[in-house]
Amino acid sequence: MKLGCIIVLFNPDTILLNQVINSVKDQIDTIFIADNSTLRIDQSVINSSGNVIYHKMPGNIGIAAAQNKGIQYFEGLHFSHIIFLDQDSIVDKNLVSQIVADMEYLQSNLINIGAIGPRTVNRQDNKVYHGSVKKGKPLTDSITEVTELISTGTLVSLRTYKEVGLLDESLFIDGVDHEWCWRAAKKQKLRFFVSEKAILSHQLGEGDRFFIIRKIAISTPFRTYYQFRNYFILLRRNYVPIYWKLANGFKYMIKLLYYPIFIQPGYTYLKSILKGINDGIFNINKNEKQD
Repeated sequence: MKLGCIIVLFNPDTILLNQVINSVKDQIDTIFIADNSTLRIDQSVINSSGNVIYHKMPGNIGIAAAQNKGIQYFEGLHFSHIIFLDQDSIVDKNLVSQIVADMEYLQSNLINIGAIGPRTVNRQDNKVYHGSVKKGKPLTDSITEVTELISTGTLVSLRTYKEVGLLDESLFIDGVDHEWCWRAAKKQKLRFFVSEKAILSHQLGEGDRFFIIRKIAISTPFRTYYQFRNYFILLRRNYVPIYWKLANGFKYMIKLLYYPIFIQPGYTYLKSILKGINDGIFNINKNEKQD
């Protein structure tokens, strides 16, 4: 297995990024860094390892387009698999080998696998993330089948992108990973899994806050715009699961009430939400640059 790693940057903490690179560089063959940053970053941190390839994107082109650049790079070098990481994903020394072993187990049992990822843990309170509606179905004691995966830590065969297509760049950032999973399941009947022994520390948005009976992941106004816009775009697609449409419709109703009142700057959040709703309903895909 010739394994590449894709990391997309946006104005990262370079000290933390150096830890990310050091944590994974000995577990894979090459790291492709797609830099969407609008601020200049210290490239000496990135170039400290010989197997890191750095590409500066023309501004913030979105996570989907940046990840596609990495996919195409590794396809050109005839790599077999890639793993995605976030710019703050510090991986355990055995994470990659565990995910690879579980993928090989699934393949040996002739399972039509689309991707496999780690079990993510909330960095704030060290609690395991599970889907709020779909919890997944155990396949073995250490492998759980799920309907979708977030991209960070996810291992994918490059062959699947030839069958399914690349990531949807029109979505720009939010829902990109889930949309690809659903499309892959529809087009090629691919299945998705979590490796329970591979643990990855992760944080959604800007942190979590309680609202009535549940936690809500807080996002920036910029990200909130894409959440609302992409919800209405994905609502029209027949391969997107009904449970996701219903669950997220409820979640975004809560955010519509909660964000403008309880999260500052409330007026900025309200403008982002209303613009997202408008652009999603009218299918406006002109993606914006983030300053």
